[in-house]
Amino acid sequence: MSSKGLIRTALERARACVPLNSHPRFFQTPELPSQAFRSMGTLATITLGSDCADRIEPVTQHVRAIFDRLEREMSAYRSDSAISEIARMAGVAPVKVPADTYQVLSLGQRFGSLSVGVFNITAAPLASLWGFNGAAVPNTLPSDQSIGKLLKLVDHRGLVLHDGTAFLSLKGMSVDVGGIAKGYAIDRAYDYCLSAGIRDFLIDFSGNVRVAGRPSRREDWQIGVRDPFDRSSIIGKIALPSGMAVSTSGSYERFVDILGQRYSHIIDPRTGYPVTETASVTVLCNDAVTADALSTAFFVAGLKGSREILKKFTPSVDLLLVPDRFPTELWLTPGFGNVLTSNNAGQSFPLSDQR
Repeated sequence: MSSKGLIRTALERARACVPLNSHPRFFQTPELPSQAFRSMGTLATITLGSDCADRIEPVTQHVRAIFDRLEREMSAYRSDSAISEIARMAGVAPVKVPADTYQVLSLGQRFGSLSVGVFNITAAPLASLWGFNGAAVPNTLPSDQSIGKLLKLVDHRGLVLHDGTAFLSLKGMSVDVGGIAKGYAIDRAYDYCLSAGIRDFLIDFSGNVRVAGRPSRREDWQIGVRDPFDRSSIIGKIALPSGMAVSTSGSYERFVDILGQRYSHIIDPRTGYPVTETASVTVLCNDAVTADALSTAFFVAGLKGSREILKKFTPSVDLLLVPDRFPTELWLTPGFGNVLTSNNAGQSFPLSDQR
């Protein structure tokens, strides 16, 4: 995954801390039932309201089954997944894929178009070149020639979807839905919980979070956004209203070290190089799949490019962007500013006033 892991959820009366795969930390009050499990290579946590304590185990089992099924379909690490079969048949023939996989690929194309290609699910060959997705870390920096060769295989428009089938137009192309699949899984789990009559819950999947209801009568769910320059601190916290989702992308939760220099796993599909100018991005919106995809898109677009993409989603999406520079700057939309209680970790600027 995912670097969508700079978020930690917190309640005001927090007492206990359970680390989640070095990404978020989840703080809970003793009376709230919560269970964690592994899926898609990371940890997920389900927390229910106190009136559903007797349902935490069956609900967690059902949510886990949803996540595990989606992993079997969409993991680029499994040779028997639909995603792997699409890559094997690239340039040869279309592949019939399960309905959820088809939907995630469709959403990937949509966000690719709306972001003018900065969110790109066909950038998998570049990630492998830099030593991610299970590939060996190179001893030297990839050459411009090797990057240029793979850039020819990176184009979300080269993924053809038709009548339940997926086809990559060029041999050597591949897809990786890691930047969107967890958000999609959360939305599916969210729908299940609502259909099961659960009113108050929080789903945290490697830092992608969506909530319903409230943890108590006095407060909304409190979401802390981690300081990208200090893992032990948070920038501030937001009160997340029912139905809303939040996701963060950052540059230092996953990286490779090449010749003593760290390189983020978030690759700019336009250049083929890891992104260097953004430290973290947090997106707040009304569904997890959009938050998941756009946190990556805004991270790649950076401060200069994010405003144009944001126009396509206003007012349904709010954004906090932290550039990778000192002193710390917090660039945020007015809507994000309205829900953020800052810890004075840096100076704030409106995204409408970029410089």
